[in-house]
Amino acid sequence: MGVYDNKMERVIIIGNSGSGKTHLAQRMSGCLDIDVIHLDELFWEPGGFNQTRPQDVVYAEIANYAQGQAWIVEGVFGELAKEFFLSADTLIWLDMDWATCMAGLRARHVERMQSHGQGETDESFSELLKWASEYWQRVGPRSYKGHQQLFGEFKGRKIRLASRRAVENFMETIPGIRIWG
Repeated sequence: MGVYDNKMERVIIIGNSGSGKTHLAQRMSGCLDIDVIHLDELFWEPGGFNQTRPQDVVYAEIANYAQGQAWIVEGVFGELAKEFFLSADTLIWLDMDWATCMAGLRARHVERMQSHGQGETDESFSELLKWASEYWQRVGPRSYKGHQQLFGEFKGRKIRLASRRAVENFMETIPGIRIWG
């Protein structure tokens, strides 16, 4: 039995683009049999990252999801993640360095190209890399400082992981999960 058996039912995972949030959420979901809520899917209209959904619709969906018995929320959108705080029992911050995030973004881009025959255009991928590289200089809830503030404010269990190895070590405390190899 792992350290966190039956204790992580409402989990929020935050971090920069490319830090491994989606990958971690999917592995945890499979082991714990908990649905994943992707903040990108709540924030953006289907079909791309060029049109946001109406704010009232987004926040109504969040209120509905937050009432669920178990979920894993993942994303860079600190302002949306914070809406789950009162219901969440665990906050995980993937506080990875830029080299790790860039490698994650590049790997995801290649994977999408290979598996779906499509990925971001070179232009949109370059824009994403630029945006993600500015994580430490940006201000607001989608920045390093914003995530640091969220981490400080959260009242439940807080886990800060700053390397792939730290993620592996954490995952070893949950039975049946291996995520990086």
